[in-house]
Amino acid sequence: MPKKSDLRIIRTRKLIRDAFLELINQKGFTAITVQDIADTAAIGRGTFYLHYKDKYDLLDQLTEQTLTRLSDLIQPSSHFRDNTLNLEELRKMLIRVFDAIRSEQTFFKTMLSSHDTPNFNQELTKFFFNKFSLEYENLNLSEKKELPRGILISYLSSAILGVIVWWLQNGMMYASEYMAESITNLLMEGPAGLLNVDYE
Repeated sequence: MPKKSDLRIIRTRKLIRDAFLELINQKGFTAITVQDIADTAAIGRGTFYLHYKDKYDLLDQLTEQTLTRLSDLIQPSSHFRDNTLNLEELRKMLIRVFDAIRSEQTFFKTMLSSHDTPNFNQELTKFFFNKFSLEYENLNLSEKKELPRGILISYLSSAILGVIVWWLQNGMMYASEYMAESITNLLMEGPAGLLNVDYE
């Protein structure tokens, strides 16, 4: 059972986090001061500095913590056996990913909608590219057609990130299960396979 001091730290950091995200939505990241965060969180400036160096450190830590939790869930290589992908396990993994994003929706929506949050979009793009690169390495697959690996990884990571961003920006109108099924279909059939078109 957590100690009272640990619970106090968790509660204080949550107050700071909530205040920070609220202020970004209200004023934008650039205009926020540490005093603003402390006032909104109803804590002293000294209490803020016990946990974070400044607002940039706060942003970095929140981003790293959130993406680390997401990274722990994204493990598609663990669903391959003898070069065969277990689609049901892949769907379950994607459901967990979308559920995790939903639970962190305030953070993601705020970061994605803010135009002055330093490097967040770049960090998110880099995160997905690096994660997919690592998973690809773990699979040790051979390509059917000659295609630079970087192009394939960039396509997959950007496509999935784009779907996630669209989902968040459109009020997460579909359930995690539906989104997981949609991405699985896109991965397995590709855009051409899902469109009612013929091609030569």
